[in-house]
Amino acid sequence: MHSLFGPRTSSVSTALVLCTFLFAFSFSSTDLLAADSRQAVQLEIEMDDSWELEDRSKVTGILYETANYIRSHLKDGPTIRIVVGYDREKGPIAMYRRRGQEFDTVLLSNSPLDYRPQIMYQFSHEFCHVISDYNRIRSTESKNEWLHETLCELASIFVLHATEEPALKRYIDDYLEESIQRLATITEFGEWLENNEDRLRELPRGELDRKTNAVVAYRLHPLFSDHPKIWNTLRYLPKSDSTLSDYLEEWKQSVESQDRYLIDLLRDKLLGNGDDKVP
Repeated sequence: MHSLFGPRTSSVSTALVLCTFLFAFSFSSTDLLAADSRQAVQLEIEMDDSWELEDRSKVTGILYETANYIRSHLKDGPTIRIVVGYDREKGPIAMYRRRGQEFDTVLLSNSPLDYRPQIMYQFSHEFCHVISDYNRIRSTESKNEWLHETLCELASIFVLHATEEPALKRYIDDYLEESIQRLATITEFGEWLENNEDRLRELPRGELDRKTNAVVAYRLHPLFSDHPKIWNTLRYLPKSDSTLSDYLEEWKQSVESQDRYLIDLLRDKLLGNGDDKVP
């Protein structure tokens, strides 16, 4: 989430410290986090010196735990490198890279510093921006920023539900309760979204309707839960201002051919009118 604190910027000061880990979990085929037979992309997280020293080890573990719920479903690719800072004013936000920068920078604003539910909520959202190649699609400059933000709000919902910890599921569902209730009242979802799309596209830069985004995110949550490899398709989000129907077609054409059916399923969820229950 970045809208509450202004658009992303390329200016950030980062001092790297000792908390660097290479994540290398292995899971059985029955594990809830298990990926398929492909090698999952590697992830490296570093924390800068904006964090209190005594919190860094615990928080780093939470960050890896959070990212793995999505990372374990990603196909092999370049190692994802993220430097995580703490900034109560600017965070949570994924910063645009500076020229020549080979890592992504994420700022969090959780309080207290080791509060696991909020860390997971914020970091899963920003991790989604990272894997969707936000530096390329320049979300804050796009009329489809609302959709990019919706997908990353979905990442938070996906992760906290995937833990299967009742307290974490309640944390996010209570926080987004108004959106859950609104979704339950929508009988023709495709028509409802069509009626809202122009308004969402024309919101001023950096200004988002987070409650409406969450309605759409909960609509998509069952699809992503049933087909978690759909997270791979976010790498191919188009840099485009096309309206939703055309944007989805551009997205479908940009993904690997064997994954195009996933965008068809997503289209049905967004533009169709079938009933869904909130998970």
